[in-house]
Order: sequence, then C-alpha cells, then structure tokens
Amino acid sequence: MNTNLNNGSLRRGIRSLLALLLAAAAPACAAAPAEEAGEEARDEPIEASGEALLGRDASGWAFHDGTRLLSSRSFNSSGGANRLASSGVGVYTITFDGLGGSGGNVQVNSTGGEGQRCKVSSWRTVETDLQVHIRCHTAAGVATSSPFVVSYARFAGGTAVSDAGAYVLMDRPGGGALSSAFQWGAPAAVARLGAGRYTITLSGQERGGVALVTAYGTGAEYCKAQGMLGLFGDTHIDVGCFGQGGAPADTRFSLRYIREPREAPYGSGGYALADQPTTTDYTPALQSHRITSECNDKVGTLAAHRISPGRYQITYPDMGGLTGVPGGAALATAFGAGSAYCNVVGWEFPAVDRDAIRVGIRCFDASGALVDAAFSQAYFSMLYHIC
Repeated sequence: MNTNLNNGSLRRGIRSLLALLLAAAAPACAAAPAEEAGEEARDEPIEASGEALLGRDASGWAFHDGTRLLSSRSFNSSGGANRLASSGVGVYTITFDGLGGSGGNVQVNSTGGEGQRCKVSSWRTVETDLQVHIRCHTAAGVATSSPFVVSYARFAGGTAVSDAGAYVLMDRPGGGALSSAFQWGAPAAVARLGAGRYTITLSGQERGGVALVTAYGTGAEYCKAQGMLGLFGDTHIDVGCFGQGGAPADTRFSLRYIREPREAPYGSGGYALADQPTTTDYTPALQSHRITSECNDKVGTLAAHRISPGRYQITYPDMGGLTGVPGGAALATAFGAGSAYCNVVGWEFPAVDRDAIRVGIRCFDASGALVDAAFSQAYFSMLYHIC
C-alpha cells in the first residue's frame, strides 16, 4: 500500500484503493515509460465499467503497441472486446465490439518516437460493432507501421451546448455545410480561410478547454490546431492542415474540443495546453488545464516539463493510484503557427509519486526532426476515486 504521506498522498491512496481491488485479478507487468511506449503485450477483452457513461453515451479507446492491443490500455463502454487487424503496411482496423451507431468522433495519435504520423481514414458500423480504419505514414508521407492510440466517443445530446465540450467532423475541405450527424456539444460551422486553413466556430461554447485534431482520409495529410479564441460566447478554433514537406493542403479532419473528460467511465482525467515550448518547468494557465474526477476535486498542480528540444512531459497528480500498470489513454495535438506535429510516446507512474501519471510527448517539424512546439494534450483515466 502507498505509504508516502507527503502532499496529501495518503488521502489519494485511500481514494485509489478501489482501483487496486479492481485491478488485483490482472497480472502485473512493467510500466511503459513516458519516453518510449512499450509493455508486455496482452489482448484480453475488456469488461464494461461498473458505472455507465452519461445517458446514451458510447466510448472506447485502444493502445496498439506495435504488435497488439494492450488490455491495460483498452476500454469499451459496451463491455465488448476491442480487436486489431492489419491489411497492409501502416493500414489498421480497430473493431470496438458493441459500439456500433451513427455519428461520433475519432481521434488517433501515433505513439512512435521517430516522427511517424497516424490518422483516421474512416469509421463505420458493421452490425452492432464499430470499425475504425487507421493509416500511418512517415514524415515523408510513406506508409509505415506505427504504434498508436485511438479514441472513439459518441455522446447523447446532439448540438445542444454541453459543458463537457464539443466535436465535429469537417468533411467539406472546400467549404460548405457540415454534417449534423457528426456534431455534438454545439452548433458548428466552418470557414475556409485559404489552402489548408480553416476556422471552426462552436456556437455557445465558452473558451476554456483544448482541441485535439486528427486528419481524415487515406492520404498522408496531417492537421493541427493553430489558435483558439473565445468571442461573444462562442469558441473559434483555427486549424491548419498540411501535405508533403509541410505545404498547406486542403483535407478533411475530425476535431474534439475537450472541457471535461467525458470519455472516461468515471470522469477522471485531464488536459493541458502546453504553450511555453522553450520553458523548462511551468504550470499552464488556469483556463488551459484541468484535472478532474467524478468527485470533481482538483488537488495538486499539473506540471509541464521540457526535457530537451521537442521532448516534453505532462504530469497529472492524483491520476495514478495503486494499480500495477498505468492505464487509460493519452493523446496530443500540436498547437500554434507552423507545420509542426506532436505525438504521445508513452505514459507512466513517476518513480517519485505513483499517485501521478506522467505523459511523454515528442514534437517534430515537417521533415520529422525534433523541434520545440506548443501542444494540446489530454488524458482519460480508468481510475475511480472514493469521494
């Protein structure tokens, strides 16, 4: 049992006791370091959470370590299994059993540390299951194998404004009306500003979250969030998309605006906009980070750390617990001007505080070289806190 009594960790250890009991039946394995994702592979089906998501929500995520899906980092709100298939180099299908349904949102992030990029090429329902198709490429745009994280969310409520955020599929790269079937959390509109440059307006959404963006399609294009502005009660998110060599390119994309980690079965997790890419240690601005759970008790301080050019860590207090393996899901998207992109490269329990989760991020320029860049990062936890 955790015996570190500093900074309230005894209270956190008590809250995390249920997580230990839930995980006791699973064999322990080595934690994946936040700088190089990797772990003993297991692919058992994942049972549903003891608590349902809100209303008619559906949620799932999966971590492919380069060989198979890891059960410790896999979740399916239906209680079904998550399955992996590959039909070629860099071409993957993740099946979420029992999560079939119309609409929703997909985010994909390579967890390779060598500059690979992954994106969603499509998703569809097959009988009662959901199939998500994924493509991965090198920085030069060549198909390549890569580990990755994929997250799917389909929330009830339509375009009524939600405190938890919003999502949208931008499926009209040349401009035009967006499909309401793939919108949630706010009425959404898109304006094309030029080649590869768009502004998504989320009507009624207050500024105070982070944006994850994944390019959509079979090509090697990629996208990032370039800015966010709250104006007259709406949030405007600028998105830039790029092709070969970082040249602006029109393409479709999937955008998720997060103000609460509703994907997580118990509401545990957090996010951060790390917008000081050359600062060694800092805490992001209050409106740009959050740590939360079903208890809604934000304790501790979220920490951003720069290791070296292009290499970063985000540490979430109270998201670790006493389980043997750091679970959940982590994603990142580059933020700001330019054509840089960012990947999560793993998440772990820091040796000095196993009540925390530390996420490793690497950012690259269009050629795949490490470069300092701002980024948005989100973490969805399986941890159940005892309130």
